[in-house]
Amino acid sequence: MTEGRRDGEPGSGKGAESGARRRGGEPPIEALLAQGRKHGVRKQVILRQAARLFMERGYARTGMAEIGEAAGITGPAVYRHFSGKQAILSALVDLSLEQLNRDFAQVVEGSLASPAEALEAAVDCYLDFVLDHRDLAVVLDREIGKLPLEDRRRFNRSNRLLREDWVHLLAETRPELSDAAARVAVLSVMGMTVAVASHRIGMAEGPLRAQLRAQALAVLRAPVVAG
Repeated sequence: MTEGRRDGEPGSGKGAESGARRRGGEPPIEALLAQGRKHGVRKQVILRQAARLFMERGYARTGMAEIGEAAGITGPAVYRHFSGKQAILSALVDLSLEQLNRDFAQVVEGSLASPAEALEAAVDCYLDFVLDHRDLAVVLDREIGKLPLEDRRRFNRSNRLLREDWVHLLAETRPELSDAAARVAVLSVMGMTVAVASHRIGMAEGPLRAQLRAQALAVLRAPVVAG
């Protein structure tokens, strides 16, 4: 799916740069390319460009030659860093999970005044990850089935733990919710956020983030439906 550059995507200017600085994550792709081979930067460039291509074209329609060209090297040179396209995808999944789980753990373990504040911080954390790293988030959502079974199991375990942290925070905030209702709310927020991030909405990053935050909190605070 190629829909042009989105606000906040890598390489799209202020949105991407401010996001990377705000989250303390990787520098913009232009800075990585400018640094050449220093300190393993080439490998980072390959990963970031592969993530962008996987999101825009899909995993199946992206070849090693295209990844190499985007990273400023030849296709065969990519094999010096990764054994194949599947290894690149596995590395992207690891990169995504590492960053998201690290950021989320800081929220869960932080000294916040109340469960309600922790829940809002969790929403902010997830929005930051998805909107500041849209390529990684979308690839994580769409292409997980292309991984070997063991990698898929590892991803599913990590994703399940993340959901459980959300559900626990929501249950602390809203003890009247059943476990099933809390899970529906959390899954709805996660799915909605990635779905929006994967499309060109025509809204600047700031208003988009604010709108998504308001809708996510509305879902988490929705009244219990009798039935």
